[in-house]
Amino acid sequence: MPDKSATIIFVPGIRPKPPADQQGAELRRCLEIGLKRLDIDGDEAARFSSLLNVVGWSWHFYGIHKDIEIDRAGIERLLTVSDDRQRVVREATSPGRRILRAMYAFTDRFPTVSGYFMTRRMETRVHEVRRYFANRNGEADSLRAMVVKKLRHAWNEDKRVLLLGHSFGSVIAYDALWELSHLQSNPGKIDLFVSMGSPLTLNFIRQHLKGATESGRRRYPTNIGRWVNLAAIGEVTAMDRRLADCFADMCKLGLVDSIYDDLDVVNQFRDPEGLNVHKCYGYLASATASSLIYEWCSNTEG
Repeated sequence: MPDKSATIIFVPGIRPKPPADQQGAELRRCLEIGLKRLDIDGDEAARFSSLLNVVGWSWHFYGIHKDIEIDRAGIERLLTVSDDRQRVVREATSPGRRILRAMYAFTDRFPTVSGYFMTRRMETRVHEVRRYFANRNGEADSLRAMVVKKLRHAWNEDKRVLLLGHSFGSVIAYDALWELSHLQSNPGKIDLFVSMGSPLTLNFIRQHLKGATESGRRRYPTNIGRWVNLAAIGEVTAMDRRLADCFADMCKLGLVDSIYDDLDVVNQFRDPEGLNVHKCYGYLASATASSLIYEWCSNTEG
C-alpha cells in the first residue's frame, strides 16, 4: 500500500503541453503500466499512480495547449507493447543519434559559434530557454510560483513530497527550491527530488540557475533530502554527464544526503518519427522510474 502521507508533484518540460488534467491522466496510466510490469497488483498500481499530480505551467508560458491526440498512438503503444531491451538500446545508440548528441555537446561547450551547427529544433529550444532566464515581465517568476504553491499546499497537509522534474521542468523545479531556501525561508523539505532527462548538467543552464553567482550554501537549494537523476540511454538533452559531479559541492556542504545518477534508463516511447527516448511518458513507464517511485511511496520513513 502507498504511504497516505506521500504525494508526487510532476513538473513538465519545455514546449506546449496538454491541459494538466489530461497530461496527468496519461502520465498516471504510464506509471501504472510500469508498476504492473514489476508484478505489482493492478489495484495497488492504480493507487500508487494516483499520487501523481501535474504543475500545468506551459499554458502560462505559451498561451496554447498541445493536443493530447498527437501523442495518443505513442502512449497506447507504450501501454500495450514492451520492446526488446537490446533492440531499443541499439536504436538509441545508433550513429545518427551519437552525431546529434555530439552536436548538443558542442553547442553547450562553444556557445559563441554554436549557431552554425544548430538544427531548427535546437534553435527553438535555445530560444525558449533564454526566454525563461530573461524573465520578461516576471513570466518565469510566475512559473516557479506555481511549483511553490503546490509544494506549500503539500507541506501544509504534512505530506512527504517526491518532486519529479522532467527535462526543463527540472530546471524550473530547482529554481523554485532555491527561492524557497533563500528568498522565502520556507522550512519545508523535499523528501526526494527526481530529475529525468534533465539539462541541469549543461554548462549554459548551470550558469543561469538561481544562485549561480552566489558562493557556499547560498549557491544551492538547502531543502532536498535525496536527489536521483535519471537519463535514458541515447539522451541528447541530458547527454552522459553526471549530476553527482556537477553538484558535488551540495554533498560536501551537507545540503543533500546524496545525489545518485542512473544513466541506463530504457525509454521505449515511439512517435511518428520513431524512438523518442526523451519523452516523459516513456520515462514513467520504465522499470527504473516506476520501481524508484514504488519504493519511495512504500517507505513510510522516507
